[in-house]
Amino acid sequence: MLPDPPKKDYNLKGVETFRWNVSCEERVTARVTPTLRLIAMPAKLSSWLPIPPDSDFPLQNLPYGVFRRQGERPRVGVAIGAMVLDLAALHTVGHFAGTSLGGENIFARDSLNDFMALGRAAWSEARARITELLADDRRAAALRDDADLRAAALIPQAQVEMLRPARIGDYSDFYASEHHAANVGKMFRDPNHPLLPNWKHLPVGYHGRASSIVVSGVDVIRPRGQIKPPDSPQPVFEATRELDFELEMGFFIGPGNALGTPIPAREAREHIFGLVLLNDWSA
Repeated sequence: MLPDPPKKDYNLKGVETFRWNVSCEERVTARVTPTLRLIAMPAKLSSWLPIPPDSDFPLQNLPYGVFRRQGERPRVGVAIGAMVLDLAALHTVGHFAGTSLGGENIFARDSLNDFMALGRAAWSEARARITELLADDRRAAALRDDADLRAAALIPQAQVEMLRPARIGDYSDFYASEHHAANVGKMFRDPNHPLLPNWKHLPVGYHGRASSIVVSGVDVIRPRGQIKPPDSPQPVFEATRELDFELEMGFFIGPGNALGTPIPAREAREHIFGLVLLNDWSA
């Protein structure tokens, strides 16, 4: 638990999470940076770009995000090595022509929502084209050998500001860790039987709003509310004295489902756009 705050508004400097991932949780203030897509790709596939061996972003991991440079409009890109590949710039010069993404520039937007909503077929087309342009073979010539396009579309990550990558209206939180569920259960139930009888038979979860999601690096502000300290004769209104934080994994959902129509587990991958790390702060 965190130490007691002074008797004033108190900001906590949050832990910087993985630079290109997304938080999709609420409570106090969750951290959000761009989202991650994972697909199977040959481990030996390499890029013509110089990428350090210890980089988090080789060709096998090209996470999406929303970024901008000072004075410019937000748009969608992917991380590759220490660079950002500007997908809006690639679309403008026709590199997504012949795919389902060839119409309106869906990457020249300030969120990934419209792209996520297109579904797995469009995601796969985008991933295949991006990989072709970055892989170390002849198909990459359209980007590798075009100096003007390289200058416009490949931007050092140090020069960009990462933004919240999606409009997040709500979330579902699944109580998936047995250790976490048991620790909480010991606080409120018999310590020898902390789990509810149905815990191992049901994906226990709850649904809520997500109104306080921020990018990594933004201060977490202690929420204020009414509490009753043991030494006070009556409740007081002040900043919470304790905060809990958890490292969690989140999933961004693309296409949804019709009201009353469940999604079978075997079809989940058709709806899951990507997975992310997040910091969940709870008062």
